[in-house]
Amino acid sequence: MTKPNKGQHVGIRFSGSAAACWLVVGFFSLLCIQPSGAGESAWVNSMDNQLGGHFKLEGGVTGYDAGSYFEPTGTHTGKDGLVGARLTDTLVLSDTVYVEAHYEAFLKWGDTYEKRYDLQQYGPLPVAGLVQDPSAMDNRRLFDLTKTIEKTDDDIAWHRLDRLFFSIKLSRGDIRVGRQAVTWGNGFMFNPMDLFNPFAPSDTVRDYKMGDDLVLVRWDTERFGEADLLYVPRRNATGDIDFQSASMAGKLHFFAEDIEMDIMGAWHYDEAVLGLGVTGYLGDAAWRTDVVWSTLKTANNDNGYVAVVANIDTSWVWFNKNLYGLIEYYHNGLGKHHYTDALGDPDVMERIDRGELFVLGKHYLGGRIQVELHPLLNVYLSVINNVTDPSGIVQPWAVWNVTQNSTLHFGATLFYGKKGSEYGGYLIPGTSYYTNAAPNAFVQFTYYF
Repeated sequence: MTKPNKGQHVGIRFSGSAAACWLVVGFFSLLCIQPSGAGESAWVNSMDNQLGGHFKLEGGVTGYDAGSYFEPTGTHTGKDGLVGARLTDTLVLSDTVYVEAHYEAFLKWGDTYEKRYDLQQYGPLPVAGLVQDPSAMDNRRLFDLTKTIEKTDDDIAWHRLDRLFFSIKLSRGDIRVGRQAVTWGNGFMFNPMDLFNPFAPSDTVRDYKMGDDLVLVRWDTERFGEADLLYVPRRNATGDIDFQSASMAGKLHFFAEDIEMDIMGAWHYDEAVLGLGVTGYLGDAAWRTDVVWSTLKTANNDNGYVAVVANIDTSWVWFNKNLYGLIEYYHNGLGKHHYTDALGDPDVMERIDRGELFVLGKHYLGGRIQVELHPLLNVYLSVINNVTDPSGIVQPWAVWNVTQNSTLHFGATLFYGKKGSEYGGYLIPGTSYYTNAAPNAFVQFTYYF
């Protein structure tokens, strides 16, 4: 990989809400507190600071088909690079209070970025892979803690705070306020009950989930199970704090003999959402299923829609090797049979834009197998198949623990399906181009400290 030429620079700025600035300043001020002698209070002497993080270097190659939306920019094989760093800190103030912050910075360059940059100059295309400027990641969040350092037609650099919250431990639970990550639901690849920044089904690197600005209260009721309540304030498209864009949600997790159950209710982007999750065991295997029903703000469907995920996973030993496998079914109640028409459906496009929906069809079957070739080397194979087309994604990858503090992650993403299918490529409305997915291979080295 070669480092890109530098171009026009945009100054680093954490403008926006004054409250966010004071929160950042107050946090880093606390980091500077050091015990100064015998007269220091016991509270200060009991403080603990836990620093960590990682550096990441990634390279990749991507192929482009003639007839795809990338054709106007050329179909030669693209070479890409990414450098990233994440710094984490947990400041333990007492037995009941701690503050956590994660700062991350990235530099991305290469042919794929240049192609997307050129295409977006003609207007955004509603297709997977054409992501917006990273600075827009926090446009809907309460605090704008993401800024672009540099953006040219060759490269883009940005930095952000992905975690910034404080936690107070209660007698039977805790309260956490600030930017944090919350994961609900029992899906492995698809997770319709996870309303808050879920991973994409094709994500093979899941070190950290993106955080949201929210208030979370967790309480162990002892008799009825563990209850979670949260509130996520957001801004609307004009940048104003808007209750209709917010989320209020609650989840109750409890046991019914050998069965684990989750009951979830939410008011999410001005829509009602209800969810039921069940987990049980069948011999050495574990099975899970989530059913989620949501209303729709538009008049397209007064009855709302249902999303369902069901999976089973198990592990076993074969020829003295440890293996693990899972199978998962997913039903998307918003799915269409004609994908070009789906791009004109406001309910579908709104959920894609919010990062809650990643597919356009109705029925999917996925699977994954993991083989431990060596305690330091694991290989994986994942398949996601649209059973109606059929078309899908095949992802072989491997993770090698090079040293105690470093890993090498390498793999590929391949697509199959005839023209007109979801993963074989469908026509983009108003154009003569198709959404032919671009196969790619990557290698990623990460050093943890």
